[in-house]
Amino acid sequence: MGNECVKGLSVNAKTLILILLFVNVGFATKMINKYYAMKESGYIREKTFHEQLQQRVMKSFGSVEEMNKMISDITRQKEDAEKVASSVREQGEQLKFVNKKLEDAKAKLEEEKARLQKEIWEQEDSLSKAKKVMGDKDYTIKELMNSLETAEKKTAALKKQLEEHSKTPGAWSLPHQ
Repeated sequence: MGNECVKGLSVNAKTLILILLFVNVGFATKMINKYYAMKESGYIREKTFHEQLQQRVMKSFGSVEEMNKMISDITRQKEDAEKVASSVREQGEQLKFVNKKLEDAKAKLEEEKARLQKEIWEQEDSLSKAKKVMGDKDYTIKELMNSLETAEKKTAALKKQLEEHSKTPGAWSLPHQ
């Protein structure tokens, strides 16, 4: 026993591997057969569903021609609906474009409004300054008018005195103070 060289796997390991290999091959064939059976039953199921659908159509519509006529009508209506939908989309795009133009015009008008409001405020400021200047000038004019009236009164008094003195040439006298 001590001089034996170990070469390869033991007999038990080889047997176990062989059994597992057969089990895997058997399982794979079983699954493949099951797949084909399901595929075939699905095809049969689909085929029978199609036949049942045709029978129902025949009961409902009376003939395949009527069904085809209804299908063509529905198809035509669908195409008409698609045309209407495309025209609505185009109108929507046009409305978006017009709406954008309106928004731009509104923004420009708002800017113009702000500019005009600024001008109005500037005009109001200049008007209030002009009113103040006019008020000051009115006050100055009133003062000048009062001064003019007093000067005219003094002038009239002096003329009167002068006339009195001119009536009496010999009586020159000093004015009363």
